[in-house]
Amino acid sequence: MGYSGLVVVARTGDTRLDDLVCIEDLLVVARGHLRVGGWRIGFLGQNDDTSPGRLAADLALETAAPAIAMWVVDSDCAFAVAEHPVGERVEFYLNEEIVKELAGDDFEPLNSEAVAGLIRWAGGGDPDRLAAALEESPGPFGDGIYAFAEALGIGPLPPA
Repeated sequence: MGYSGLVVVARTGDTRLDDLVCIEDLLVVARGHLRVGGWRIGFLGQNDDTSPGRLAADLALETAAPAIAMWVVDSDCAFAVAEHPVGERVEFYLNEEIVKELAGDDFEPLNSEAVAGLIRWAGGGDPDRLAAALEESPGPFGDGIYAFAEALGIGPLPPA
């Protein structure tokens, strides 16, 4: 069984994820991985009271920076929302094919227009790598999430 729960990608500068008001009550498991440019990727654990859309909007408002929140299901797929402080929102999936299988008749395709929206949201990125990353699963150790972030230009910190 893989990871299920909320994951966030947010530019917080020097502020840790667990110091943000919109996250402090959500922390079940806190792993915040610092990335280049003050970005952080955090695995928050399960929370039934918070939707990715609301969390992404709260993060963007509190940090005054773009943010993504995603609900990961058993490391296989995720529903995600990228929110920009000026109001642009992009909804997408990681591994849309698995979401389609799980959702059945309730499935709404999102990824056909997600790459262009995410490139605008991030102010850059690699469209080919991004399209490939959206097709991947989040992975049990978040490898798909890290590949997705890197395709948006949110890379790891260089070795010290």
